Amino acid sequence: MPNNKGRRRRFGTVRQLPSKRWQARYPGPDGQLCTADETFATKTAAEKWLTDTESEMRRGDWIDPRGDMVFGTFAMAWIKERPNLRPRT
Repeated sequence: MPNNKGRRRRFGTVRQLPSKRWQARYPGPDGQLCTADETFATKTAAEKWLTDTESEMRRGDWIDPRGDMVFGTFAMAWIKERPNLRPRT
């Protein structure tokens, strides 16, 4: 859904709660929707948090809030457990 400038967020969503605070949500590597551990006073703060989270995921430094494993470590373990994968998997 486009924002008021007609643009969509590329990663995650931001919505205003009835409390007038802002909530950030994003898709995890497993496709499940993850919610930020905190709410934000401003929409800008929530969007900045999403940007930081996306950048952590791209670098491989992201830690799943539902567990304690860095995504890069999880991905390498997942690949090693499946020795017959094709190179492009």
